[in-house]
Amino acid sequence: MSDINLTLADYEHINPTSTLEKDGHTITFCTPTEHVKALVDTIFVQEPETIQWISEFKAGEVFVDIGANIGLYSIWATVSQNVQCFCFEPESLNFSILMRNIITNNLGGRLTAYPIAISDKSGFDKFHITIFEYGESCHVFGEELDYAKQPFDPVVSQGCYATSIDELIAGGTILIPNHIKIDVDGIESKIIEGAMETLKSPELKSILIEMNDNLMDDWEMIYYLESKGFKATPAPPSVLAPTPSVHNVVLRRA
Repeated sequence: MSDINLTLADYEHINPTSTLEKDGHTITFCTPTEHVKALVDTIFVQEPETIQWISEFKAGEVFVDIGANIGLYSIWATVSQNVQCFCFEPESLNFSILMRNIITNNLGGRLTAYPIAISDKSGFDKFHITIFEYGESCHVFGEELDYAKQPFDPVVSQGCYATSIDELIAGGTILIPNHIKIDVDGIESKIIEGAMETLKSPELKSILIEMNDNLMDDWEMIYYLESKGFKATPAPPSVLAPTPSVHNVVLRRA
């Protein structure tokens, strides 16, 4: 292979992107790596239940995406359903791509991204990273426990601030959501604990949450949400799930 010599100026102008068209909508994502390109290329097949759920949103509704990664579903929901979106992604590399995607699709007025974690209360802690590459997941805030509640050694831990859904709404930072997506690889139940007041609101119509069938805490979380008037519809595991026991559940207010 011959050497390719690029000046720093040439390198600065390299910005690989991938444009998708579906149902009359066009979206463009920044794709700095092959892994991110693969995520973009499979957005409509890796979690079909998520795409179906988003199609149920009404124009003008409020969508909160917790664990947004590079913004695949935040971008698609905002563009395709014309919703107001608030999304949260604490991992630094993913957040940088998320912001580029917001700018690339001219969504600054309708999609607001925050580089913080969501949990049961406000405070500083560490965010533990499994793989420090664009588009990766299975990172966790707080304890060094993975999606199966097993100890793991992160490649690096970054300082991170967390707050709760209830505190964000009470402070006027975000609007009461009509739909919430929670995919954070381990502390979903804590996020629900920090949203007790929000769950009482009739404006909240649905929640999509990732659970691990092997964890009693996750089952108790689903039972609790059902006791609050939501009907659970489980989905099969995604092709990206770390284990077949991990999958999404869509909960719609009955």
